[in-house]
Amino acid sequence: MPGPELAAAAIPYAHSLVAVGPEAFDTIRRTVAALFRIAHLDAYQTRVDAGADAVARHRPPNHAVFMGYDFHLTPAGPRLIEINTNAGGALLNGLHTASLCPPESLAGLCAELVPLEAMRERLLGTFRAEWAAARPDAPLTRAVIADDRPAQQFLRAEFELFREGFRGAGIVAEICDVRALEHRPGAGLCLGGEPVDLVYLRDTDWRFEEPRSSALRAAYLAGETVVTPAPREHHLLAHKARLARFSSPSALRESGASPEEIALLTDVVPETIPLDTLGVEAAWRTRRDWVFKPGASHASRAVYRGDKISQRKLEEIAARGGFVAQRRIEPGALEVTTLDGPRRMKFDVRAYAYRDEVLLLGARVYEGQVTNFRTPGGGFSAICVVRGGSSGPASGSAVGPAVSER
Repeated sequence: MPGPELAAAAIPYAHSLVAVGPEAFDTIRRTVAALFRIAHLDAYQTRVDAGADAVARHRPPNHAVFMGYDFHLTPAGPRLIEINTNAGGALLNGLHTASLCPPESLAGLCAELVPLEAMRERLLGTFRAEWAAARPDAPLTRAVIADDRPAQQFLRAEFELFREGFRGAGIVAEICDVRALEHRPGAGLCLGGEPVDLVYLRDTDWRFEEPRSSALRAAYLAGETVVTPAPREHHLLAHKARLARFSSPSALRESGASPEEIALLTDVVPETIPLDTLGVEAAWRTRRDWVFKPGASHASRAVYRGDKISQRKLEEIAARGGFVAQRRIEPGALEVTTLDGPRRMKFDVRAYAYRDEVLLLGARVYEGQVTNFRTPGGGFSAICVVRGGSSGPASGSAVGPAVSER
């Protein structure tokens, strides 16, 4: 795969290097492993499948590339604020971090560093694992990176990196609009008349409810193509209502979690309650303690901080249904070098994971109520996991200056 230079002009990178302590990183890894295990227990799945539609209930043999677990780093440790499927930025952020943090120069300070070529191979290997899980006796010959109007997507440059990565591995690969996919009886899912083996799905129509997803839905339910991330993984892990289960000791116990997992998750996952359960009156009275999120949101869309929401808007989203209230956890803060001088900004940490393993970490630096890429000087940031016993910086500080001018 080519490096992140293809997207350097379009994708913002913050001039910072976030330091994460080894204990915090260990907590992040244990959290990801616990959530994956619990989400794939029969007791858990029986409960979340109640009332679910056919796409959510469909159980393919594969799982999901690039799950994203988003954390705020606090003095008490990492706090998980969100889980996402098809988490964008893994290549852009991961390869950027790898290029900025060469093991030969930072090995004394930073642990968990992976050379650039090894990082590329690690990420491509997740697609091979997905294919092998679903089609162990067949070669992967053709893949597509599919989204809703891909040319208009903010991270479209990353699609090109994936396409070149697939091609470099001898796999025919194309970027396409989901609408261009066809379902042909006897041939399965096709693009331009040619069969498609694997779909790397970047579209956020997780339930295949939109008309543009009709061919993909038919082929997926018929088991005629491999889709990753599988919609099943969004249903099990990334729907915001799942945070209510992951933060509840009783729900975790009913789901088959061990005492150690219950202790870990109820510490790391902020209390989350369906807004219908909390009630509008109680939510308004205690609004400063909460962040209100729609169950199937992504990219911070329709997310409202309680201290900023109006009573009218709160009543509106309650009437709409499907929202949860999550205990508000302040993000970390660091000083970032900008063209206008040093600037104090917020950041979060995303763990990109495959199954129960953290593949890489990336940070996003921003200002405002929610994570965004519009803040001058903000954007993706590299992460250094401080080596145990090092005299390096504590979690959430900046090791800088780390990034050259764009």
